[in-house]
Amino acid sequence: MTRRRLPAVVVIGLAATTVAACADVPGFRCDTDEQCGGGGRCEDDRACSFADDSCHAGRRYGAESAAEVADRCIGETSGPIGWLTAGSDHTCARTAAGQLWCWGDNTSGGLGRDDVGKSGTPAVVAVLSSVTDADGGEYTTCAVAGGAVLCWGRGSGGQLGDDGQDDRSRPGPVMDVVAAVEVELGEHHGCARDDRGAVWCWGGNGDREAGQPGPAMLKRPQRVPDVPATTAIAAGGQVSCALTAGGETWCWGKNGNGQLGLGDTMQRNRPERVPAFAGATALAVGGEHTCAIMADRAVRCTGQNDHGQLGDGTTGDRSAPVAVVGLVDAVELVALDWSTCARDGSGAVTCWGRNDRGQLGDGASNRTTPAAAVALPRPAVALTGGENHACALTDDGCAWCWGSDDKEQLGSGRGDDGGGVRPVMLSCW
Repeated sequence: MTRRRLPAVVVIGLAATTVAACADVPGFRCDTDEQCGGGGRCEDDRACSFADDSCHAGRRYGAESAAEVADRCIGETSGPIGWLTAGSDHTCARTAAGQLWCWGDNTSGGLGRDDVGKSGTPAVVAVLSSVTDADGGEYTTCAVAGGAVLCWGRGSGGQLGDDGQDDRSRPGPVMDVVAAVEVELGEHHGCARDDRGAVWCWGGNGDREAGQPGPAMLKRPQRVPDVPATTAIAAGGQVSCALTAGGETWCWGKNGNGQLGLGDTMQRNRPERVPAFAGATALAVGGEHTCAIMADRAVRCTGQNDHGQLGDGTTGDRSAPVAVVGLVDAVELVALDWSTCARDGSGAVTCWGRNDRGQLGDGASNRTTPAAAVALPRPAVALTGGENHACALTDDGCAWCWGSDDKEQLGSGRGDDGGGVRPVMLSCW
């Protein structure tokens, strides 16, 4: 049957009667930059953006985008953020409302998504609210919410703590841990601290980083024995550490480079007190090195030092902690795989160690001691770091990231490995 096409004037006349229906038409979704027109860019969320100097990130979504982002600056959809955390190649931010937004590497679903392999556009982790703590590992992320620990991403090594080995792109509960207040992840293992100071670990245990002398993998958490009540935990690589209320530091796991600070390179399959870190107030564990802020706010580091990451002016490994040269008034530390960064009481951030991907926040070569501060426009109030990237939150609510961007972990919207040799604006929430 032949259908007659209505004349154009008739269609226009009908428009007034169909406004309500048209109001529900979804925003335009792109697949390529070309579909956005001149100067347009198709973001990872399939909305077009355009250059706009009035936006902190330099780009604004187009008016024809989905209603939740239309006409908004890139990165302004989350609301105010309180702190940042990072995994090997991804980064997350917690909002004041308790949501978690993540970006970067999404291998095995570590961003809480299953639609992209990586994303430089922050997106909220679904079905997760009231987050009070979070951390990232390699391909895995975990968060504390309502006293429960929830994890997602790679699970082949027991990293999700759910008694299985399947990957999962949505948060699911870790077994057996209740009343949790803190979670820390190493490369392939996780640890949580409960409100009584007990430490529970799961996942990879080949170097005894989970604190158990038995199997090389724990698919569900086990309580770490012989540790006094703790006030903070730290994990990285294949090492776990804890601070106690009495001012002691206890560490366990891999020690091939002396990263446990015990004066030797023997693995520890149970926690052991580290006398050289007595009185420490904060710990940071990197790929193969460990650092601590001491009571006088000086910093001491131990372990691998092939790129000067211990900050003592040398490049030789140390099995006992050495003082970082020229660093005073430290209040926060992050240890990357081969670099270290510190924030002092004034909000200045200094970094040292490997700098082949801009990990130190400038275009210089490797440094064996702290030097010039990272060029942030405002004082920093928080730090985080992954394998080869770091981020700082400044006192105006802006997030700045530098270092490797090969998995879009800087959040700039376009992966450019090595392009973050100086801090780049992620967003001002």
